[in-house]
Amino acid sequence: MEKKSIQTKHGEIALPAFLPDATYGSIRTASFNDVKNAGINEIVSTTLHLEQKIGSQYIKKMGGLHKFINWDRPILTDSGGWQVFSLINSNKGNKQNRITDLGCSFIDPASGDYSLLTPEGSIVIQSNLGADILTVLDDPIIGDASLSARKESVELTTKWAARSKKKFDEIYKDGEDRDPHRLNRPLLGAVVQGADDKKMRKESAEQLLELDFDLYNFGGIPMYSDISWKKDFPTGFYREMLAYVSELIPDNKYKYAMGVGQPEDIAYCVDAGWDIFDTVLPTRNARHGYLYVGGGMGDESKSYSRRRGSLSSPTQKVLSYDIMHLRSERYKFDENPVDENCDCECCKTVSRAYLRHLIRIKEPAGQRLCTIHNLAFYAKWMEELRVTNKN
Repeated sequence: MEKKSIQTKHGEIALPAFLPDATYGSIRTASFNDVKNAGINEIVSTTLHLEQKIGSQYIKKMGGLHKFINWDRPILTDSGGWQVFSLINSNKGNKQNRITDLGCSFIDPASGDYSLLTPEGSIVIQSNLGADILTVLDDPIIGDASLSARKESVELTTKWAARSKKKFDEIYKDGEDRDPHRLNRPLLGAVVQGADDKKMRKESAEQLLELDFDLYNFGGIPMYSDISWKKDFPTGFYREMLAYVSELIPDNKYKYAMGVGQPEDIAYCVDAGWDIFDTVLPTRNARHGYLYVGGGMGDESKSYSRRRGSLSSPTQKVLSYDIMHLRSERYKFDENPVDENCDCECCKTVSRAYLRHLIRIKEPAGQRLCTIHNLAFYAKWMEELRVTNKN
């Protein structure tokens, strides 16, 4: 089954799709009009950060996240699980920071307030936000965790997924008593865990498939460990695990590779069957003058070869690009646009030399232009992947 798009209340998501991270309901240094003009059609926002900084009940009263931030296109929200996991593991000395069957309890280091995030609570928060795609709470785990920790993570993730789905079905039930804010049922995604353990990934996928979600997400970034990785995946890189997990998920389900990534990794994952991607890379890198440009225009060359067609008569499409380190001395007197083949606001209005100056003095105007350019690059990269998918 070829999945060409996802239909949502706020429009169509063409696949494969890249979603930039609007962590606090914003893309740093850029307006949402900038984001639209760069060719971006959908975004992902962070449940926990929005709840802690402003509150989902407040956003609901303001008409939902779409209206609040003036974004009329699809929004995907995460569960908050990864943020809580990172917070708890970086503050293990506090006994109130822990993960139990009930959920995740933690002390906010910024405010000192105690919080409890449960599977049901995460769904309620995301529903209050009015997201088009919701994500169930999972128990993320690093690649080199012990076998017992991996098993516990998979078990807890499945329990939480079942509870999340039950709450989701209660909120979006049919009937006259439905909340007008929730008239259109969004999609719901579960997260396949198991770290770098092939067997545990398989168990996680099988258990979650029995619960029947709309999306299945790749959870965590598996890293090399001497426990299981090397014998299963000779190169020791996460691409192989992503391909393996994709094979575990039926093609009639949407597949979301969370946190991927670099353009060539996205291309690889599209070939491996993944549909949706998100990362902070283009926007974060932009603020440091690390730009994605056409082949031959930058300082580092990257490429990926797509093999299309049948096994008997395959064709090859090489996708390539360069990385430009704009702060480099070589651009000090360069009057050319960042990318001569790009028509974004950045490339149409300023030279490399001037943009380099703005980035070196950390001028927000320069960071904005670089952000626009990198988002435009990613939008065009995804369009190229969609085009070559058809061939």
